[in-house]
Amino acid sequence: MIFDDIAHVGLYYHLSRTMKDAFDFLQDNKLSFEKPHAFAIGTEGTYALPQKYSPTEKEEKSIEAHHRYIDIQIMLDGVEYLGFAQKNTLHTCEYDEEHDFERLTGTLSFLPFRKDFFAVFFPHDAHMPGVKGPGSTKTVRKVVIKVPIDRWE
Repeated sequence: MIFDDIAHVGLYYHLSRTMKDAFDFLQDNKLSFEKPHAFAIGTEGTYALPQKYSPTEKEEKSIEAHHRYIDIQIMLDGVEYLGFAQKNTLHTCEYDEEHDFERLTGTLSFLPFRKDFFAVFFPHDAHMPGVKGPGSTKTVRKVVIKVPIDRWE
């Protein structure tokens, strides 16, 4: 997992050309949050999902991981808490191959996820976004960029 201020994103561009392309896309495009839909980034299966929602109690959330995609989450406005753990420390409940969604149980650590921060979750990183906690805002706006693992180059 990578968790950092967006001001430092350039330090990570050497890890992946796709990561740079994703952040360039966000700077160059205005995304709709009222009628969100997926926005293709290039022709390699990478796409952006704008999200607008209210954080909820962690008991109402699932711990998730993905086998085929890397998640880049960028907080544009608001505050939520982001749970995370190494997947090998948790227990798998089920995997939905069609939606690339693995549901897990176990203990997470939580970080406040604020405006202008980003997180990158690799297939070995379990995460629980959208959690309500101290200082959470009523609404958050963020973008989740899905990068196929074979395109992380």
